[in-house]
Amino acid sequence: MKKSFAIGLTAALALMSAATPATADGFGRWHQPSCETVTGDGTVTYTRDEGKTITPTSKTLEPVVYTWGLVTLDRPDTLLSLANNQLSRSSDAGCTWEPVGKVAGSNIELTAARGDRAYAWDREGHLSLATPDGVTPLTSPAGGLAGLGTDRRHGDHLRVADAEGQLHESRDGGRTWEPIGVPAWEKDELRSVYTAAFDPHNLNHVVLGASGDGVSVTYNGGRTWTTSKGLSSTGGKVNVFSAAISPASPNVVYVMGLDIDELYSGAPSGGRHIYRSGDGGRHFTPVVDQGPGITIPNGPLLSAHPKDPGVLYFVWGTGWSSLGTDIYRYDAWHDRVTTQHNAYDRVTAIAYNPANSGVMYLGVAEEV
Repeated sequence: MKKSFAIGLTAALALMSAATPATADGFGRWHQPSCETVTGDGTVTYTRDEGKTITPTSKTLEPVVYTWGLVTLDRPDTLLSLANNQLSRSSDAGCTWEPVGKVAGSNIELTAARGDRAYAWDREGHLSLATPDGVTPLTSPAGGLAGLGTDRRHGDHLRVADAEGQLHESRDGGRTWEPIGVPAWEKDELRSVYTAAFDPHNLNHVVLGASGDGVSVTYNGGRTWTTSKGLSSTGGKVNVFSAAISPASPNVVYVMGLDIDELYSGAPSGGRHIYRSGDGGRHFTPVVDQGPGITIPNGPLLSAHPKDPGVLYFVWGTGWSSLGTDIYRYDAWHDRVTTQHNAYDRVTAIAYNPANSGVMYLGVAEEV
């Protein structure tokens, strides 16, 4: 009897495993999108070839709309997007979209979290819980936010960096907060904190980008901070507007910066560079310069490839004169940039299909 039960239990477990395959990140049953047209409001589409060809949408965008938020969830085939203040969901790997709620704020971004959820936040300090079923407003710890990170194992554990470079932590899903560590810079110094990138594997590792001093990085949750080196060729001031930590290798960090000395000296790049660090953000090297064929605005979207730490996508686009959008691909292994162009005014968000990272979801904008 015991032997028969053991065999039956083993067979049942094997059947369950085969029916619901799983991976370490919880994305076991995701599928790739199979539609030839994306049905919805036109704010999200996808590409299989890095933007060379883009799947058409059932609706043409009308100005003015920006899709700043776009994430995949651990629920199979489920995504959330935020265009202006409208939260939408897809339950079929991005083929059809439907509205599920309204989110307060402006230029609202999304950060995915464990447990089929995301957190919606903006630079003005608005904060909400976003799920496939709707929106719940949350209490923000500060009047201005520069970034939000989540614990990949616990969806209720999150941290934010405020506009003064102070970290705050919540362990109850954003209902209550407490400051942790010390500010990255002295509070009496005049500066703007433009961006905060949290390591997706370790919330203690945070990279802040700011005006003047460039980058400050912590590995211990803000107890101590280190000013990064290598951003300026002259040792001068650098404004760092965007940052991304590679999900594939947390020691790889990308930032976009404006070298003030180069700007005023008339350097061919105008002082605008994409920088790369191989030691978590302590030291940076410029790897892409603005120049013919490459435009680097202040604060471009930086999207590090989820599987390849040597690949970064960054974007430039505008609706003026119908110039459209360039999606740049920087390849660190071959030290080259390739470009794919599309007719959208801008691409403002990128996410990757968990079953196939070659499928890129694009959140788009219509400006004029």
